[in-house]
Amino acid sequence: MVHERRRGQGCRRLRVGGLMKSDWFAGLQREIAAVGDVDQLGAVCERLCEHLKVPYYCFAMRLPTSFVDPALVVFDNYPEPFRDLYVELEGLNMDPVLLGTYEQSAPVYWDEVFAAVSPGSDQARFVEGAVRALGLLSGVSCGYRGARGQFAVLSVASRDDSAGLRRYLRAVAPRVMLAGACLHDSATRLLVEDPAQAVTPRERECLLWCAEGKTARETGELLSITERTVTFHLRNASAKLRVNSRQQAVARAVSLGIIEPRPVTVPTN
Repeated sequence: MVHERRRGQGCRRLRVGGLMKSDWFAGLQREIAAVGDVDQLGAVCERLCEHLKVPYYCFAMRLPTSFVDPALVVFDNYPEPFRDLYVELEGLNMDPVLLGTYEQSAPVYWDEVFAAVSPGSDQARFVEGAVRALGLLSGVSCGYRGARGQFAVLSVASRDDSAGLRRYLRAVAPRVMLAGACLHDSATRLLVEDPAQAVTPRERECLLWCAEGKTARETGELLSITERTVTFHLRNASAKLRVNSRQQAVARAVSLGIIEPRPVTVPTN
């Protein structure tokens, strides 16, 4: 796993127009649209926290560089020991909040997740050892999936564990969701390559039928081209996707959204 962390304190600050006013979302959109360097995303997160009056944030994105060892980019201002504890306690596999964002598109409220964790479980040990030990008691997290295989999470958190703060987080959760969507789109633009643009329509068709288990000869018959031409297209697609075999090319094409199931034909009767 490749981890890259950009601390919020070191990020360059941007000019913010309407983020602190009633039209905060329009201001946020303008600010993120102006981002030309990935390090500036941390400054946006800091401004969001100022707007929400919540002290801590974490924006993390998993990049589709590999199925088994994807790269991970993290921007946060969590207490310094949190990162080491997160890795030590296998947070990517044990963090119930993160796992919750995989399963639902709606905001994940930390207090609800923590209350549902079974006492004595690995997840409970993670919560006590990495989250509560550092005083991060309340928070809300939102997950975002992208068409190119990327996945991002935006969290805002506080040391305040009062009922009033929990109600407040539920009230501002829609803003967190909108802000995270903008951050996800911007990070995708800056960090995620789009080899799909180089893959031709004919190469896509060959990859699609390869995914269906068709041989080069069968694909050629379906597309009215020769077997040799199919092989040529698959080799070109593999080179563009930076893989060495047809199987890898299909897997990569699926993960990046280059090929996907065709629209369903609705029966007429």
